[in-house]
Amino acid sequence: MDDHTVAGRVVVILDAVARLGGGTSLAALTRATGLPKPTVRRIAADLVARGLLQRCEDGYRLGPHLLQLGVHAAEQQGLRGAVTPHIQDLFARTGEIVWASAFTDTTNAIVSHAFGSHRAADMRRPWPTAIRNAGFLASAVGKIVLADRPDLAAEVRSHPLPRLTRYTPTNWAQVSRTIEGVRDGGVAIEHEQTMLGYSCIAARVLGRDGNAVGAIGIIGRTGSFVAERLTRPVLDAASAISRIVSTVSPDPPRLVSPTAGDADVADQRWKSIEGAR
Repeated sequence: MDDHTVAGRVVVILDAVARLGGGTSLAALTRATGLPKPTVRRIAADLVARGLLQRCEDGYRLGPHLLQLGVHAAEQQGLRGAVTPHIQDLFARTGEIVWASAFTDTTNAIVSHAFGSHRAADMRRPWPTAIRNAGFLASAVGKIVLADRPDLAAEVRSHPLPRLTRYTPTNWAQVSRTIEGVRDGGVAIEHEQTMLGYSCIAARVLGRDGNAVGAIGIIGRTGSFVAERLTRPVLDAASAISRIVSTVSPDPPRLVSPTAGDADVADQRWKSIEGAR
């Protein structure tokens, strides 16, 4: 919603780019925000100059300065300090990509991660972060968000589920069973449902109110990585982080964003991985 303030319009534009995913065109950004096109163009150009947005082939994506701010925000919330020892332990145990993230209403923001040189190329892939992105919702951490957000689950249920790989469940009954499993056990596992060759296990991190405020997980190459064997270590790490987060600092704020265009975004495929399938 346009509150006619400069700060409000900046937030609306940044939220829209986060929600729509990388490669958001000026036209799409104008439709999503409801702002005049010249205003969107002017503010977007200013945000690019400051590193808050970045120009790409198809339009705009979130810029590198936001990553720096996110790291500082995580440190101030106490999240980075809480997750780092557990990430290091899980990395030493597996040698795979270990990560922890914090949730907002629109984004899954990586707080910290660890990986070896043999996984450096994997980390250069554009892993999805927008919560309504189809690739994110099909992932293990996406199932955690769906389990915690009945409103989002109801929204997704009203749209066809895109098939990202031959293993992606497109039947809502299958997805619903997975979500119920996350609610009961606090952990989600997926094998090649978002990208061929990769498996993932993730466990939810709970805040003071018992809702998921983030997740910790491991991504590995299917075949050499058996996610099920790491259920207990990942759950133990999530439980320890939850205790710290709920006692040391308030829950990370959930950022409210405009809903224009959200239904369209829920239908979009994760285009950035087309070349990897």
